[in-house]
Amino acid sequence: MPTIMIEGFDYNYGKGGPVDLKLTWYVISDNFYSAFVSSGGVLAPPVTIANENGKVSIFLNYKSYYLRFHIRAFAKSLSKDSAAYYTGWSVVDSTLIPEATVVTSVPYKNAFAGTISMVDSTLTTGAKLGINTTTPRAPLDVANTNTDTVTSILGRLPDGNSSGDGTFLGVKAYKANTYNIPMFGLISKYGGSLNCGVIFNRGQITGGYLTFLTNNGTEKMRLDSGGNLMIGVKTAGAFKLAVAGTIGAKKLTITQAGWADYVFQPDYKLPALAAVEEHIHTNHKLPDIPSAQEIETKGLDVAEMQKLQMQKIEELTLYLIEEHKANVKLQQEVAELKARLDRK
Repeated sequence: MPTIMIEGFDYNYGKGGPVDLKLTWYVISDNFYSAFVSSGGVLAPPVTIANENGKVSIFLNYKSYYLRFHIRAFAKSLSKDSAAYYTGWSVVDSTLIPEATVVTSVPYKNAFAGTISMVDSTLTTGAKLGINTTTPRAPLDVANTNTDTVTSILGRLPDGNSSGDGTFLGVKAYKANTYNIPMFGLISKYGGSLNCGVIFNRGQITGGYLTFLTNNGTEKMRLDSGGNLMIGVKTAGAFKLAVAGTIGAKKLTITQAGWADYVFQPDYKLPALAAVEEHIHTNHKLPDIPSAQEIETKGLDVAEMQKLQMQKIEELTLYLIEEHKANVKLQQEVAELKARLDRK
């Protein structure tokens, strides 16, 4: 059950650095068990161990400009774990021999406990990774507090990535030192130019709202703190949905209380046609229907107008029924008069 230490330096310009590999395993019935390697340096090459004619060979599948290292070994307690078994190392620039047996790929395994400090970041107990903070408050805490700055990049695409700050989806932090201005933004850039995004705007402590950017990063939609949605406008007025344009839909369902079926109730007083005629001559509109000027200034309540139109349709139906009854009665009277004349 040896511990093998491979230490040195990789002279691979721009990519190399310290070499610090520690390799362990144990052998039962000529098979390798619990083989692991850990790295404390910058080099982590694929590692394979094998039996080459009764000797353990360690194969590092890596080659650079100049790799310089030495090997140490440690073992204890078993009869064969003595210094004599860790002498006479030979280092060759080759792969394993064809006759090698029990060829085993060794996985990397590193474990850390406590607080591990790194440049501008820290990994703390409790599986919390902080960047630019030594006291992360979440599993990942990016604590770059620079304002008007893209603080983290979530993904990049190669197309356009060589222009400006590139093509990416990222998180931007704004100043947010007064009310009703951006705090954070999830933004998308193409070739360094703002394309679209979702901006989280500050209220006071509460009262935040969302703005949605498209095309060239200009605001096209807003969801305010009261849950009002605005498309093409920035104030909702008295509306839950304010749209500066035409709405197209295949179907529209509106719930409305107090539908106009009350016209058919026995106690409903149907306006006299003479009174309706007088109202039309005086006001140039039907009774109860808003005027053109009211529609222009206040807008049209679609649900209310549908109810009023149904009221007029039902009233018109009653007028037609009454007219039909009078017409039938008149026809009967005419028939009776004709019959009298025929008998004379």
